[in-house]
Amino acid sequence: MTFELERLTVSSAIHAERTILCSLGASAVMCLMAPFFLNTDRITTGILLGAGTISAGLFGVSAQISESKEKVYQSLLEADLKALKQHLQGQAAYNYVTTAIAAKRRVADYVNRLPVSERPRWIAEYQLQGLVTLPEPPAQQSPSPTGIPNPDIADIDEEFVQSVINPGAMKILQALAANYPGYIRIDGAWIDELCDAASNQDMTLRSNHHFYISGGTQSGKSTLAGVIINKIGAKSQTPAIVIGSDPKDDVTRWLCKFSRKFDGMKALRNWITFATDQIDKQKARVSVVGGECQGVPELFLAQDEVDSVYGGGKGLPGMVDADTAKDLQGFWNYIIKFTAGLKGHGVFMGQSPLSGETGFSRPSLKNVCFIAMGQTSNYILDHPQDFLNVKKEILEILRQACEMLDKAGVRYALVIPTRSNPFVALIPEFDIKGMEQKQDFKPKNDSKLQDDTDCEQKQTHSPQQNIDWYEEIRLWANELGRRPQFQEIKQKWHELTGQELNERGVTLLLENLGYPDN
Repeated sequence: MTFELERLTVSSAIHAERTILCSLGASAVMCLMAPFFLNTDRITTGILLGAGTISAGLFGVSAQISESKEKVYQSLLEADLKALKQHLQGQAAYNYVTTAIAAKRRVADYVNRLPVSERPRWIAEYQLQGLVTLPEPPAQQSPSPTGIPNPDIADIDEEFVQSVINPGAMKILQALAANYPGYIRIDGAWIDELCDAASNQDMTLRSNHHFYISGGTQSGKSTLAGVIINKIGAKSQTPAIVIGSDPKDDVTRWLCKFSRKFDGMKALRNWITFATDQIDKQKARVSVVGGECQGVPELFLAQDEVDSVYGGGKGLPGMVDADTAKDLQGFWNYIIKFTAGLKGHGVFMGQSPLSGETGFSRPSLKNVCFIAMGQTSNYILDHPQDFLNVKKEILEILRQACEMLDKAGVRYALVIPTRSNPFVALIPEFDIKGMEQKQDFKPKNDSKLQDDTDCEQKQTHSPQQNIDWYEEIRLWANELGRRPQFQEIKQKWHELTGQELNERGVTLLLENLGYPDN
């Protein structure tokens, strides 16, 4: 065995030491006991006791040395047994493998004598790859025609690829929407539904008063916030009051039209003071007319980059101190909890959906309509504990839809309303300039207030809103009285929508109109 020589050497030493130990022990006992049994003089007694003491000391030292050698011997014995076990296991594995290989070769030798058509089945069933001979497929290589690049190295036409992928993704999405209509939305009406619920003049029927829009840079947060503000503000009984804080020190297009805007981190203290004063003024308006809030304007308090300026309660080093961050947290939670009954709307934007990074408390977030843009939606769906009363299979459907839309490059959002189940919806294109609300008219007397409000609503809505372009194209084609030419339908679509169609898009449009490709 591996440690045989070492073990034998140690064993010999152990036997010798055992003999010495026995001799020392016997000498110590005899020398120490002799004066009691023999009549010896003082000198002899001293010599015997001294010799016994020395023998006893040597016996103790030798016993310790022997004990350590015994431990070494035992460890060598255990190592020998372990090495023997590993050797036997390796031998058994070797025998098993060689036996299995030999058996496979015998089976392969049999299969090689079978007809060629039978061999693939045996290869798959007994894993005989490489042992059974299969005929080589005939080579079919033809040179590429002159002027046409080799398809293996040709450049990819990304626009053509997207024209194929996106319709495919939309077909799958339409199938999901048909099976789960409450959880997959492929229309643009969902934004109107949320804004209508948040602007209902019957205060007992209002919901989704506050909005938190989460997403990465350039994901469309500010644009969507502007749409929500304008859609709700257009239904305000008197001109809406919109104030906001944008810490980026630049002009946000949808926000700069409104009454008051605070730029930069240093203005956050002024922002809290001014916004609090606006809330107090709104309370005074409501106290005059009562809880029904008749004639009270919609009040919007918009905050961009909430996770940056709050910074998890620590603020932003060098820009937002911790005390300001804590004041912001209290202010935001106050808005969410207590201003909804005052026709107040908190509109918040940020990149982090976590309440610990934004300053929102979890109870407060239950009063917020949450809209997660793009890949942020997948992050939210990976935390199922945040979804109450939603089945796991529904969450999995939502996750699959989000992943598919991400890969297809489609803009979408995961919407979690205040008092409803979440759903995945596409984000339509918005005409912000045509939608921006006007705030330059002054309130008239109560008898004419409603008429003026209705007039203002008509003026503030985009003229192209809620138009079915497919129906417009269909009416145009019917008036034409013939199959539209390729260039004609492409030009007409551009005139109506301002969008350019590629060849694939025109083909699909003709098919939808009932003109299949000849």
